[in-house]
Amino acid sequence: MATKYTDKELLEFKKLLEDKYQENLDQIKYMKEHLVEITESGKDENSMENSSYNLQVEQLLESISRINKYNQLVVNALTRIKNNVYGICAETGEKIDTQRLKAVPTTTLSIKGKQIRELKS
Repeated sequence: MATKYTDKELLEFKKLLEDKYQENLDQIKYMKEHLVEITESGKDENSMENSSYNLQVEQLLESISRINKYNQLVVNALTRIKNNVYGICAETGEKIDTQRLKAVPTTTLSIKGKQIRELKS
């Protein structure tokens, strides 16, 4: 069984994840406000304007969707912290390197675990 992160280390990761989650919520709020502004300004009859309008709306909706998906990964990571299994590779059972977790705090795989998964697929 891999050595687990200490409670202090887990609290640091929890703070990092919670901050990222809140930052994402703030981004979503801003995007939704911008979406309302675009929608309220309405479409112009000009086809170029319609294309631009549709593109802006589509890009905002895609960005919101992407951020929501990432936030679900953040929630999953917070659950792993709560269950005291955060930072353990799902493939190898080994402790994930601290630097990797700082760079990708939602990861469930160590570099070695990721390589193993890639070889399997």
